[in-house]
Amino acid sequence: RIELRPITLLFGPNSGGKTTFLRSVGLAQVMFQAGLFVTAQTARLSPADAIYTHFPALETRQQGRLAEEATRLRDIFLRATAHSFVLLNETFSSTASGEALYLAQDMLCGLRVIGARAIFATHLTELPARIPDMAAAVEGDSGFISLVAGVRLTDDGQAVPTFEIAPGQPLGRSYAQDIARRHGISLEQILQARRG
Repeated sequence: RIELRPITLLFGPNSGGKTTFLRSVGLAQVMFQAGLFVTAQTARLSPADAIYTHFPALETRQQGRLAEEATRLRDIFLRATAHSFVLLNETFSSTASGEALYLAQDMLCGLRVIGARAIFATHLTELPARIPDMAAAVEGDSGFISLVAGVRLTDDGQAVPTFEIAPGQPLGRSYAQDIARRHGISLEQILQARRG
């Protein structure tokens, strides 16, 4: 059972269930507000005046992906209130990790000032260490919590997602090499395919 605090940072491996979890929580909120049954064993929800989502979108000819993300985020920040729910998936993944970390901190501090509830699925594993700095940087009613999508290592060292989301610190890696191997794009596999 997970109780989501106002601003939740969600970490975990690639294909570990972060996006599915984010969508499921959003759908549960919509179903709850529509007066429908929520598909969960237990749930504690409160109404939101709006649900805002920020999932990756394709860049346009007019602007690159980061500019497109910034435009959509600005709209969310202009409209969100302390009663809003914001779902963010891999925001700022289109830029260098150092710059993405800086931008994410600003965004999270902005959400804290607004007081909105939010879930931010990300690979920026340095964020939990910066929670005290973010909390001290701005006043706000929202706090931060870190959740992690788990993995289990097989006997041969392969990472297998457990799809269990629990409080914790990020693992520090996304297991992208395992996914690359599963899809045949490790260097060894590419060279073997070219020879064969």
